[in-house]
Amino acid sequence: MASSPTLAMNELVARRRAEGRETLHLGFGEAMFPLHPVLRTALAEALERTSYAPVAGVPELREAIARYITRTRGVECSAQQVVVGPGSKPLIYALLQALDGDVLVPRPSWVSYAPQARLAGRRAIAVATDPADHQRLTPAALADAAARARTAGGNPRMLVVNSPSNPTGGMFAREDVAAITSWARTAGITIISDEIYAELAHGWRPHVSPASLYPEGSIITGGLSKGFSAGGWRLGYAVLPGGERGEQLGRAVRALASEIWSAASTPIEEAAIAAFTPDPEVEIYLRRAASLHGHVTHALYRTLHELAIACPKPAGGFYLYPDFAAWRAPLARLGVTTSPQLAQYLLDKWDLATLPGTAFGEEPETLRLRLATSMLYGPAPQSNLWQLLQQTDDLPLPGTSDEPLPLSLPALAQAQQRWTEIIADWNKRK
Repeated sequence: MASSPTLAMNELVARRRAEGRETLHLGFGEAMFPLHPVLRTALAEALERTSYAPVAGVPELREAIARYITRTRGVECSAQQVVVGPGSKPLIYALLQALDGDVLVPRPSWVSYAPQARLAGRRAIAVATDPADHQRLTPAALADAAARARTAGGNPRMLVVNSPSNPTGGMFAREDVAAITSWARTAGITIISDEIYAELAHGWRPHVSPASLYPEGSIITGGLSKGFSAGGWRLGYAVLPGGERGEQLGRAVRALASEIWSAASTPIEEAAIAAFTPDPEVEIYLRRAASLHGHVTHALYRTLHELAIACPKPAGGFYLYPDFAAWRAPLARLGVTTSPQLAQYLLDKWDLATLPGTAFGEEPETLRLRLATSMLYGPAPQSNLWQLLQQTDDLPLPGTSDEPLPLSLPALAQAQQRWTEIIADWNKRK
C-alpha cells in the first residue's frame, strides 16, 4: 500500500513552500472557508462533554442528521438508520467490510475507494464512464463490468458512486440516477452513495440521491468536511436502508466501529447538532460557500475551455478533470507520456501541483489530471473570506454566465495565467 495520493501531494507542497519554493496548489481539495460562528459557539459550549459517546453517535445528533437527510434529499429515514463516525472515510471502509461481495468502482473515482475495497478483501471492479462526461455511468457499462467480473470469478454486489464527484466535478443528471438505480435493483446491487459534496452543488443541476429512488438498497454517506468547511473535525455519517436488512447492517457496522474507533469525539458530535439543525444563517452560509466554490471553479474551467483543453463542465464541488491528449506529441518530445509524468513535469517546470489520472484509477497513458480550486482563495485573512462569501449574493448561478468573475482572487488569476503560458509553450512545440 502507498499513502493516499491527495494527502501525499498536500504534504509535498507544504515541504516545497517551507523550502521557499513557490508552488501553485491545485493538488488538494480542502474547503478553506472560516467556520460558521454557530458551529464555533456550539463547540465551545460542548468542550466539557468528555465522556465517550455511544458507538453509533449521540442520539440527538443522529436524530438531527435523519431530519436533515429527509429535508435535503427527500429520503424518509429515522435516527435508527444513522451511524456517526470520525469522518465518512472510515464509515465507507466499515461498510465495505460489513457488506457481502465485490465492489464496482467507476473509473475515474476518488483515490480511496479501490484501496479500501482491497483492504477489506474485496475485488475493486472498474466500470467505464462516458468518455464525454467521466461522471456518467450507464446500465450497459455497469452490466458489462459485472459480467466480466463474474467470468473472472468475482462476485459484484456493491457499487460506490460519488455525486458531485471527486475527481470530475460532475453530477448525475436525474435520468442517470433513475437508470443506475433501476439497474442496481434488478441486479441485486447495494449502492453506497458518497454525498460528501452534496451541499456544494453549483445550482445549474440539482443533486439527486440514489436513495430517493432506491431506498431499500442505497446507503448515503456524508459529513462536515466540504460544505461546512470542517474537515479537521472528522465528523461523518452513514444513513442505512430501513427494515430488517438495514438493521442487520447497522449491527455489523456498530460492531466494527466498537473495535476500531469506539466513537467519534463527543464535543464534536455535540457541536455538529447545530450544523444539521435548521438555521437560516447556516443555510445562507452553505449557499454562499457552494456559490463561491462554483464561481471559482467555473472561472478556471472557462480558461481551460478557451485554451481548447477538453474538460467536462463542473456541476458541484471544487474539481476539474481536463484531458491533455491533444498535446500528446509535444509532450512526448519532452519525455512525458503518462499522467504521473505530466503531473511531475508541471510541478518541476511550472511549479504547478496537480494529481495524475492514475490516482483515480485511470491507465497511465491517459493524460488526464485533477485540478482542485479550493485553495485559490488564500492565503487571506478570515475577514476577506467572509467578504467574498457575502459578495456571491449578487452573482448569477455559477456556470450560467461568461462574464469575468468580479472578485479579487490573485491566486485564481495566477492559475489562469499559468495555464495560458503552459499551453502557449506546448503549442509552439507542435
